[in-house]
Amino acid sequence: MKRFVYLLLLLPLGLGAQNMYNVTPLLSDDLAGTARFMGMGGSMSALGGDVSVMGVNPAGTALYRSNDFAFTASLNFNTTKATYGDAVTDYDFTDLSLKNFGMVWANKIDDFGASNVSFVNFGINYRRKNHLSNDFDMWGYSDGFSQQYIIEDLYQNNPFDIKDLNYRMYENMRYNWLSLLGAEAFGQDEDGNFLVNRDGELAFPPTEMGYYSEERGGIDVVDVNVSANIGDVLYVGATLGMHNVDYSRYSYYYEADSYGEIYSLVNNYRVEGNGIDFKLGAIVRPFIYSSFRLGFAVHTPTYYYDLMDVTSASIMGPDGYIYDTRDYDLFGDDLRLEYKLRTPWRFNASMAYTFENCLAFNVEYEYADYSKSRFTNRADLSTAQNDELEFNMKAQQTVRVGAEYTYDGISLRAGYNWHSAPFKTSAYKFLDAAAVTETSTEYMNRFEKEVVTLGGGYRGDVFYFDVAYMLQSQKADFYPYYDTQYENPAAKVEFLNHSIAATVGMRF
Repeated sequence: MKRFVYLLLLLPLGLGAQNMYNVTPLLSDDLAGTARFMGMGGSMSALGGDVSVMGVNPAGTALYRSNDFAFTASLNFNTTKATYGDAVTDYDFTDLSLKNFGMVWANKIDDFGASNVSFVNFGINYRRKNHLSNDFDMWGYSDGFSQQYIIEDLYQNNPFDIKDLNYRMYENMRYNWLSLLGAEAFGQDEDGNFLVNRDGELAFPPTEMGYYSEERGGIDVVDVNVSANIGDVLYVGATLGMHNVDYSRYSYYYEADSYGEIYSLVNNYRVEGNGIDFKLGAIVRPFIYSSFRLGFAVHTPTYYYDLMDVTSASIMGPDGYIYDTRDYDLFGDDLRLEYKLRTPWRFNASMAYTFENCLAFNVEYEYADYSKSRFTNRADLSTAQNDELEFNMKAQQTVRVGAEYTYDGISLRAGYNWHSAPFKTSAYKFLDAAAVTETSTEYMNRFEKEVVTLGGGYRGDVFYFDVAYMLQSQKADFYPYYDTQYENPAAKVEFLNHSIAATVGMRF
């Protein structure tokens, strides 16, 4: 039934190379910002008073009464464990990233009429919205499954004359590029069979397979913020976010038997582009003699207006010869596809309380329905992809809790995040379409994510220094391909990411 539904959804797909697994990194946010913000688990939406909070609740900067400048860097240690059958693969990746660079200008208003506006503040902040650099490795015994069946199935749905592959056949966009590459590498036997013999068995049956990928880059955001303090009772703010995407992925898949490697498939993917969003927020003190606060924020969809996918693929067959889509007699260049994407609305509600000016506590809830994301390029190229998003993704709920204890300029902090899974349990990557340029078969369904943070810092008369430690854990199912007939098993993946962040700042 699932196979039939997807055929109905994707048969009109045509040229489109973008899919929900490629754009998923554009939808979510990492926990990133100042070390104080990270140390409290990013839970400061009603508490306010930090440069980073303008990206969540724009009203949070209205609590400033002096100028603030902050610079934050982070050292990241990522560990990935993949288990496929009895085979276990561990891989470590370490890098350094810039998490935050920004400032807030506090402007006291001496005479603003009868409005009771006491401060109008301005802020600008750079942040790494989503840090995507990581390496991943897995392998296992094939147990009768093979990517070759997927290639052969694509060919059967739109066959062509393998014995007479036309010169620059990739240019006409009529045939699936993965089946074309398979035909280049394997050809056909003397009876005209492609990959399988007359009994349906593979001509080159593998005993094991493996996959490796390198991801680099991420999504950067510059937030421009304005906020106002109205009588120390109501705080309001607005933030304009300018997003820049620069992300690449190299992947290598192989199948082998007892004699060595049968074939390998390499995919190169890069996405670049820009987007824009707008946020409105408010913080209110319902009881004038209490520090209790309620916070509310709404984020418009991020509109990525000029995304471009740049892709290429190559295959090395049993004869050791490499066929690359960039070869002149194939396609002759990278495939470039321009498109637009709109992420879902995001809603945030929070509350905070400060006990005797030394212990601050904040809790918040955030909601974003990823199934409402939409490709907004030409209707004939985006309808199927939008159906795929609607069919496979779901609303993500996020809970953040943070606390800070301060005494004599020294602060201790702790935080916790919980994020629900963005994918439905039935989600998978379906390639069985009439003519697509997608040649990577792998995909990963991530489950719920948990983040635990600790932090501390010292604040002097002008300068301050904060540190934070973050432990992020998440599990996922990884499929190097999906066999729609027999449903091959997934590799069970565990992500464990450690980050140490440090902020140097000054208030004046």
